[in-house]
Amino acid sequence: MPAGACDCHVHVYGPPERFPFVESHRDRSPDGPASALEAMHESVGVERSVIVHPPGHGADLAVTIDAMEAGEREYRAIALVEPSISDGRFEELNGLGFCGVRYSPTLDGGALDKRAVLEMAERIKPLGWHMLLHFKGNAILNYADLLERMPIPFVLDHFGGVDPATGGTNQDSFKLVAEHIGDGNGWVKTSAIEKVSRQSYPFEDSVEIAAAFVSIAPDRVLWGTDWPHPGVGKQATDDVDLVSLIPMYATDDDIQQKILVHNPATLYGFG
Repeated sequence: MPAGACDCHVHVYGPPERFPFVESHRDRSPDGPASALEAMHESVGVERSVIVHPPGHGADLAVTIDAMEAGEREYRAIALVEPSISDGRFEELNGLGFCGVRYSPTLDGGALDKRAVLEMAERIKPLGWHMLLHFKGNAILNYADLLERMPIPFVLDHFGGVDPATGGTNQDSFKLVAEHIGDGNGWVKTSAIEKVSRQSYPFEDSVEIAAAFVSIAPDRVLWGTDWPHPGVGKQATDDVDLVSLIPMYATDDDIQQKILVHNPATLYGFG
């Protein structure tokens, strides 16, 4: 890994005796304490990381804040928040290294309130934050107008939800992501590649989509492991093996430097 490499999508879970899970996620949240995250990043050579606060802990951000303060790497974080959050609390979180808010139809009852998302975007705009959006499959097509109206930068995690099995780079969901990263406010993460893929390792169907994103907008592509791989369980691919996939779609040193170092530094404000 190059110096300053960033894993742009990880989560921290528990331990539950210190950081209880919300009831709805008690049986669905994996084991993923901060100490194990540190060990993983040490093994793959990552110096920076973006912790995406997991739904398993609701809007209580304590587990993410603790991981940022206890860890040995340079961190940023993405929050889950209630609409009632105060401006003062946003200022506190900004000082702690938070730099965005995440929304997902999957996590928010199956649909996003577009007006509420846009209102939140206006609230965090003065902080220089961005919006992290999580879609699955073609769900992103239902929010094309939201993306068009977004007043701040937005990041689409996990390939924007583009499913290799439903048309690859020829489908409308891919074209929508490509439009916004190529000539708009958008960024895309090649995170959770094993979730997105319909194949076994080395996930060539997802690698093909990642390569297409890179060819369109190499300055707007980010990389992340999605550690500890929620929803994958014990079948999760070793993170060292995930790192080895990067040269398959970022095929030269300059592109890898952009995806792993320069792009994260630009978006997340790493020094």
